[in-house]
Amino acid sequence: MSNPERYPDIEIYALDITFKQIGDWLKTRFSEVEQTQLVKKKSEARATWKADGMIVTVFGNAVGAFSSIWFQTNATPWDTDLECAQTASHELNTEIRCSNSGWSEGQRPDTKWWQILPNQQEALIDWQEQQ
Repeated sequence: MSNPERYPDIEIYALDITFKQIGDWLKTRFSEVEQTQLVKKKSEARATWKADGMIVTVFGNAVGAFSSIWFQTNATPWDTDLECAQTASHELNTEIRCSNSGWSEGQRPDTKWWQILPNQQEALIDWQEQQ
């Protein structure tokens, strides 16, 4: 039986991170990791990996200096964005932000976001006001 709290996909935002750092991190978390796309144009910088069959797309500087890391299906070890963000912040040694709740297409996400710092301090912030 599946966990009703498990998100269908996972998306986190990492501060000042490179595609190489993300790829290296994915290799520590998943058995089979293959980069399938890399676009370095500043206006549309993105990279895609296949990690244990999942598509992981990263949009560089999606929100300011934050890059979006999107696991398009959730076959990850994490049930929620927050669980993934906590792990990523610690292992990538950077600030990670994520939504504080799940949401569906057509529904607006909550305006409060989790901010997780590498020292594992966590706070709910209004990200819109900080941009």
